[in-house]
Amino acid sequence: MVKLSRTPFIHLVTLTYCLLALGWIFLSDNLLALFADKDAILRASSWKGGLFVLATSVLLYLALRAVPPPSADGVATQLGRLTMGTTAGRRRGCVACLFALAITLATLGLRQSLDGLLDGRPLLILFILPVALSALLGGLWPGLLATLVATLGVALLFLAPSGALAVDSQAERLQLFFFVLTCAALSIIIELLRRTREGLEFNRRLLDGIVAGSEDAIFVKDRAGRYLLANKAAAAFVGRPLDELIGKRDAELFSPASAELIARHDAEVVASRKVRTCDEALESDQGRNLVFSISRGPLLDESGAVSGLFGIARDISERRRIELAQREAAAVFDSSYEGIMVLDGARQIVRVNPAFTRITGYSPAEALGQQPAWLAADTTSSDDTPWRSLQAQGFWSGEVCSRRKNGERYAQLLSLSQVRNQDGSVQHYVGLFSDISQLKNHQAELDRAAHYDPLTGLPNRRLLGDRLEQAIARAARSGKSLAVCQFDLDDFRQVNERHGHAAGDELLRRMAGNLRAVLRSDDTLAHLGGDGFALLLGDLDSAQDCAATLTALQAAIAAPVTIADSRLHTTASIGVTLYPQDTDDGDTLLRHADQAMFLAKEAGKNCYHLFDPESDRKAQGHRQQLERLRLALQRGEFVLHYQPKVDLGDGRLFGVEALIRWQDPQRGLIAPGEFLPYIGSVGSLERALGEWVLDTALAQLEQWLNSGLQIDMSVNISAHQLMHDDFADSLDRLLCRYPAIPRARLELEILETAAIADMPRAIVVMQRCARLGVRFALDDFGTGYSSLTYLRKLPVDTLKIDQSFVRDMLVDPDDRAIVDGVIRLAAAFNRHVIAEGVETLEHGQALQRLGCRLAQGYGIGRPMPAEQLPAWLHDWQQRAAWQRLAVS
Repeated sequence: MVKLSRTPFIHLVTLTYCLLALGWIFLSDNLLALFADKDAILRASSWKGGLFVLATSVLLYLALRAVPPPSADGVATQLGRLTMGTTAGRRRGCVACLFALAITLATLGLRQSLDGLLDGRPLLILFILPVALSALLGGLWPGLLATLVATLGVALLFLAPSGALAVDSQAERLQLFFFVLTCAALSIIIELLRRTREGLEFNRRLLDGIVAGSEDAIFVKDRAGRYLLANKAAAAFVGRPLDELIGKRDAELFSPASAELIARHDAEVVASRKVRTCDEALESDQGRNLVFSISRGPLLDESGAVSGLFGIARDISERRRIELAQREAAAVFDSSYEGIMVLDGARQIVRVNPAFTRITGYSPAEALGQQPAWLAADTTSSDDTPWRSLQAQGFWSGEVCSRRKNGERYAQLLSLSQVRNQDGSVQHYVGLFSDISQLKNHQAELDRAAHYDPLTGLPNRRLLGDRLEQAIARAARSGKSLAVCQFDLDDFRQVNERHGHAAGDELLRRMAGNLRAVLRSDDTLAHLGGDGFALLLGDLDSAQDCAATLTALQAAIAAPVTIADSRLHTTASIGVTLYPQDTDDGDTLLRHADQAMFLAKEAGKNCYHLFDPESDRKAQGHRQQLERLRLALQRGEFVLHYQPKVDLGDGRLFGVEALIRWQDPQRGLIAPGEFLPYIGSVGSLERALGEWVLDTALAQLEQWLNSGLQIDMSVNISAHQLMHDDFADSLDRLLCRYPAIPRARLELEILETAAIADMPRAIVVMQRCARLGVRFALDDFGTGYSSLTYLRKLPVDTLKIDQSFVRDMLVDPDDRAIVDGVIRLAAAFNRHVIAEGVETLEHGQALQRLGCRLAQGYGIGRPMPAEQLPAWLHDWQQRAAWQRLAVS
């Protein structure tokens, strides 16, 4: 039963005592009135007094034992006050009193209606019900009100004398007294029970609310370890529904190790009978790892024995992680190799780590309260860029120049960041910095190693490239010239061989010093490796300015140098190119200067040579044309046209000459005079093109022969192609591919000049080819140096009169005499003769009178594609003038 708080309990005990004492006096006095003997009355009065003292002493002892102890502050406990306040608010007050009055009056009415049946008896037991109902519904005071109304009503209505409160009968007075006493006691008992029930109900709801609403796990176990009560938080922690948790043991919910740990701590609480709190790292049977702070306490039964235990567990896993993170952060802060400083919102240092002291030399006491600018190398600087960037972006990082306590300057890599609180305002700044002096020194060393020559200390090729691009840009802006020079030392190898490489290196160092002395500060002298150097001379108004500097440069190079008792001197060959006269590409300028240097060496050394851009452009164009010709051969852009060769004596077509053309996709058909000079300078391309011409001409000849056109095929070959080691073998392989062609049908035309370049070897090659069955003709006979001895030895079948003599033979007696001499010479050596360049009928008539029947030229037929030859032949046969010439 829930006990009342101290003050209401005292009030209730006092009221009960007053009622019992008054009832005892009234009852005992009425009992004494039954005795007539005074002695008996005296003895009974003594016993009555002693019994009253004994009874009240017992009641006083029980009451004092039952009085609740006062709280520490002299007031009721918080729970008692809360219970009283909650239950008191629910009392019905006047409504309950009205109910008590109404039901009691109704009961009196009922008794009044039964008056004839009861024969004047009051039937007091009938009024117990309204008193009990009033006390149950309203508490003590409605119960007492019902008792009072019932007592007054019975005394007035049902006890003699009727209508008066005085009761005549002693027995009826005793009945009425016991009725009042019983009803008062019943009201008190019901009030106590009612308050107990309300307190229990409130405490149950309060406990249910706390257990259900708590985010901490709350549980109750019996001594066997089974869960008797748990809340949803406890079920969530173990990952089980609440109904599955009740009745389970820890071994069914946690891993064996965790269950053993829980059982050990439970046993300690049961054994000590005290509340214990500890942290436990547990693993559920589902593999979840959690850390709890658990408070356990014993549950005692009525006999004081431990019947189980209760517990409250809070998940502190996140707190543990935060604590671990804080410990780790503290460890990083203290052991970090980088300096760390924490600043407050006013940018004053509030904390530093040991690395801060090691780097700056300032102790924490000296640093606290200072601002970061106190560490700057230049304390007068007002640059607040880092702080403005920090405010705008929340972070800044960069290099700063700082100062140690001893005044030493050093490079510092500094990072600043903001730490904001929940409302977004800046709470702290954190600065992280490191001493990068060694890194900067090492970087400078690497930069020097990457851009300067270790032997001479001069810029190397990489730095030269950078400065060359800058010099070109300056020259373009200023409109002045830039000289790019390259030179190396003449016969430097002999210095190394005679005096050793150490002497050679010392010579290069000395010479570099001499050269720097005669150059301007804006000029760049670079060592390219070995004995090679490069020089940039800027801001030149004319080439004469460059010449004066180069003359001084040559004098400095030629100055004698004494090394190890040896007097050494050398000279240099210098190549020069000028910008903007030359290209604006740096690599090309250096390459042109290098080309000019080699020309200076070829000119006799110890001089300089100026690069000619025009000659280079021509050479570049030549190279580009050769590349286009290679691609044309790969893409099949070359074609053969065929010029007819006829016999003027009978008008018969006896052969054709294959002439190459270039069918350029952009420029159209290109004559051989525009591209053959380029091909003649590249032997591999010339041979490849010559083999293609032979192969294509033979294939076309085979088609004509198969169609019934019986003609010969003449093909021009160059000297390089003829003199190649495997020309005869490759010609044999080619002829074998066309076995249907009689080999005598193929005639190879060779320039006279090509044949006499290496005449003995040419004779051998031509004799091998003649044994294969092919015929030879000397093209353009009479235009070059002619040797009758070689002509007699060459296996040549035909001499070809050059068109330059034939074209003017009608108007120039000398040309006519040359043509006549060639014809007579061919007859003397028993050779055929053919004239080219026959453009008119008159040329044909003149040649025929001189004894030359074979001819070709524009007057007969221009070079044409193979498919046009049949049409030309038909037209030729219809041309009456030429046919009359044949008849005559």
